[in-house]
Amino acid sequence: MPVTRLRLAAYALLLALLLAFGCAPKTPVAPPVAPPVVKGQGEVEDLRVLPQDLNAYLGPDADKPLFSQEQTTLRMEGFLQEWTKPWYLTKPSPQRKDVEKIFRAYENRPGFGPRGVRHEPGSAAALLAAAGLGNFPNNVRKAITVKNTNQRGMPTSEPRFLDPSQPGEGYPFDYLQHTSLPPGTPLYVIHSSRDGSWVYTESALTHGWMPAADMAYVDDAVMRAFTTPRLAAVIRDNVMVAEIGQGVDIGAVFPLAGPPGSGGVTVLVPVRGASGMAELKQVRLPAGTAVPMPMVMTPRNVAAVGNQMMRQPYGWGGLDDRRDCSALTHDLFTPFGIYLPRNSASQAAYGGSVPLGDLPGDQKEAAIIHQGIPFATLAYMPGHILVYVGQYKGHPVMFHNMWGFRTFGENGRDGRLVIGRAVVTTLRAGEEVPAVGPSHILLNKVRSLSILSRPY
Repeated sequence: MPVTRLRLAAYALLLALLLAFGCAPKTPVAPPVAPPVVKGQGEVEDLRVLPQDLNAYLGPDADKPLFSQEQTTLRMEGFLQEWTKPWYLTKPSPQRKDVEKIFRAYENRPGFGPRGVRHEPGSAAALLAAAGLGNFPNNVRKAITVKNTNQRGMPTSEPRFLDPSQPGEGYPFDYLQHTSLPPGTPLYVIHSSRDGSWVYTESALTHGWMPAADMAYVDDAVMRAFTTPRLAAVIRDNVMVAEIGQGVDIGAVFPLAGPPGSGGVTVLVPVRGASGMAELKQVRLPAGTAVPMPMVMTPRNVAAVGNQMMRQPYGWGGLDDRRDCSALTHDLFTPFGIYLPRNSASQAAYGGSVPLGDLPGDQKEAAIIHQGIPFATLAYMPGHILVYVGQYKGHPVMFHNMWGFRTFGENGRDGRLVIGRAVVTTLRAGEEVPAVGPSHILLNKVRSLSILSRPY
């Protein structure tokens, strides 16, 4: 059914840079085998001491639902409305000037490509010409993703890094990368490039360019299939789907095509037909890889899904099919029928907010432990979002995908201690490292909590 259109904020390059750094049966899910360790370029004491397994932080109520049945129903209704919102838009949210802005920003400062090679000065202008924005919008249609894909600032897969010789720049901070999207994501196509190979699209998360081959247009039958509450969520990464020639990850959602069974679930997966229209194929996903939505949100089930992401490499905006901090939280809670926005600041506004402000460190930790609900609470600091999962020796413990810590040498030179993966830490991580020191730890930067199980 139609939903009220929520206007997306006007596109602004600076904002993108700041914010991107950014009922099933009540049966607990067996903890999966942990992915192999990906060693970061830097280590802190927390990573040597704290168990990097979310099951270690489960309490006596590990199998108790975190949401009431009423809350579960409301969250799932909200999920469906947000997820399919692009199909109910009546006009594009971004205007031509919003789309052009990023091209203009790179005209005089073209940035760097792979291996530190500087882009040619005229490269942004050439891409702007290829975009063909003179008749924007020229192709307003409803569509759906049929591949793992990305929404990007310009119609190119070539990255745009700032000076890689500067701390915190270079790979993976491609500032054209808005977000990654899984197959089966509803879209509103707005514009086709001059040669038709790229389309400018709007999803529930953001807007940007993607290869035209990664999406297909939808008719009413496909839309009906995806607007049903009978959905299944993927709960393992890299579940191979031969029909699209790719693996699908946690965060992907498909309509159920039949009742779940001991051998798995059958879902409808969109593929691009010869005419460019979406066609639905029945696909059997193996047992343990997908569940009917919403999955019962217990601490044990959240831990089981989260452990699939443990130690995975960091990827800005989903670059190279990797998650950043807000992609981790978005995907983690998707199977439970919670549709979080894409960036950390917007996620912090979801749920019941608890301000922490400039409380002293000890008081801030006490407030988190007293008011936070393990596995159902987000902790926010500007540019970063974390999941509160419990305690370790009286300190709140967080699960998050982080790039690293800002460091300062004796000469005052700015640097980075790179972690570069999904980890479990306290908010005092790095306190023992002289170049980080007590003044630059996460605890001093956390500003609020968002309690997901509270009304919003």
